[in-house]
Amino acid sequence: MLTQVEAREVSGMPEGLGDNKHARAYFGICRMVLGDEAFEQADQTALVQQAQDIDDVVRQAVAEHSLNPQNIEAVIRKALLPKLFGLMGLDKAKEAIEEVIQVTRVGLARGGH
Repeated sequence: MLTQVEAREVSGMPEGLGDNKHARAYFGICRMVLGDEAFEQADQTALVQQAQDIDDVVRQAVAEHSLNPQNIEAVIRKALLPKLFGLMGLDKAKEAIEEVIQVTRVGLARGGH
């Protein structure tokens, strides 16, 4: 699976995400956090839309608060918790948000999102 991830050829990745590597990563986070059984029962269209929404939130937070990483994380948490709560419940939403923040930190450390 690791080689599939590195090559960005993970099975089950919806075409609706296209070449947007960030949205694809956020979709993968939702899939990982939900677990296989819940993921299979979830509305795939809603998950694709959620991944795109997460990407929009992160991009906006980074653009508006690029000088202060703590503000970026606070904006991401505040914006995503209500959205993800409805999709996966409080505990899973918090877990997904922490994963999104980790991805954002790595992106910022590499010099861009």
